[in-house]
Amino acid sequence: MLEFLGKLYLKHDLQIQIKELYESVAIRDFAVSMIAIFEPIYLYKVYGSLQIVFLFYAVLYFLYFFTIPLGAKAASRYGFEHCMSASVIFVILYYLTLSQLKDFPVLIVPALLLTIADKTFFRMSYHADMAHYGSKGFRGREVGGLSFLETFAGMTGPLLGGIILTVFGFKALFFTVCILALVSVLPMLSTKEKFTPQSFSYKKAMKNFFQPQGSYKRKDSLAYMGYGEELIVSSFWPIFVFLFLPAFHIIGLLTSGASVLVTFTKLYFGKLSDKFNTQEKRKWIEFDAGFYMITNLIRPFINTWMGIFSVNFFSDTLKGGIVYPFFTYVYSAAGKNKNFLEYAVFYEMSLAFGKIVIGFGVFTLSLCLVGFNFWFIMFLLAAIWSILYTLLKF
Repeated sequence: MLEFLGKLYLKHDLQIQIKELYESVAIRDFAVSMIAIFEPIYLYKVYGSLQIVFLFYAVLYFLYFFTIPLGAKAASRYGFEHCMSASVIFVILYYLTLSQLKDFPVLIVPALLLTIADKTFFRMSYHADMAHYGSKGFRGREVGGLSFLETFAGMTGPLLGGIILTVFGFKALFFTVCILALVSVLPMLSTKEKFTPQSFSYKKAMKNFFQPQGSYKRKDSLAYMGYGEELIVSSFWPIFVFLFLPAFHIIGLLTSGASVLVTFTKLYFGKLSDKFNTQEKRKWIEFDAGFYMITNLIRPFINTWMGIFSVNFFSDTLKGGIVYPFFTYVYSAAGKNKNFLEYAVFYEMSLAFGKIVIGFGVFTLSLCLVGFNFWFIMFLLAAIWSILYTLLKF
């Protein structure tokens, strides 16, 4: 698969670190894709309360916001691959803890802390690895190639996860995900990472976010906050679907089916993000964001399996046209190609802040509204929030 990407698509030789990242993330994403859409449903089934689910994710990103610079500090001191490998420990402990929530509901607190630890160690090292070892002029293709592998590896994940849930239940699925997560470390261990420790300032990271200047622009930060709508689309949409289609294998099949069609569009979008000039990228994002808004606006009216499939397909396709230009910009540190780790922290903190606002906003809505009115306003919020993507000017 990597040979195909290298010769026919990437048009250059990948550095060994990127190859290892591709392999590791593909395995990890296959594992996570088996449980991702079912995780919020599981929390809802355990606690029987939408408010608890919304609050869980809101608090998660609130705490994660403050640990992001710590993740960068660890990555700069111990190495990107070491931190990504270490994050798997927290992944496994997180899912093992979730598996016991039904019997011990209070374990939601350590589960929350474990998933924050996973994100802290993994995501900053993931961004830094792509930015540091990626090739200038090919960043869009490399991101597109990685996203292709992630989606390709995860095409059967939701379907397989749904089948395991239907036949064996959540505990069996959690155990399966833990085993695969452990396997994902192996590519990172195949070669020794050559790394020179660097210093990283927590205080400076906070200053870059709250008092942005130079390459750190407030408009860019607001654009990255647009990712807040992902919390609704990725975590709350599955619950909405489950309420009228309580069949795990069907939900998994529809998600996997949409992923099959989206997979190859990601390669094309990655290539375009390298070829397009600044003006073309702006128009591209504005076009995709406009239609992406529409997919969110129609979600509360969906009540058939064909509707779920269509919304998932168009939503994922349009989102690709937004995120790839974003990544080429972020991984070049706003076009400066230096201080990539600091800029990645700025990006990730902005993303997390957007999800904090959305998380607590949806939680508040759930206290005031019920039924269709609640779902309509929530998805309307996701649609309006996605306008923020258009603020990135490159």
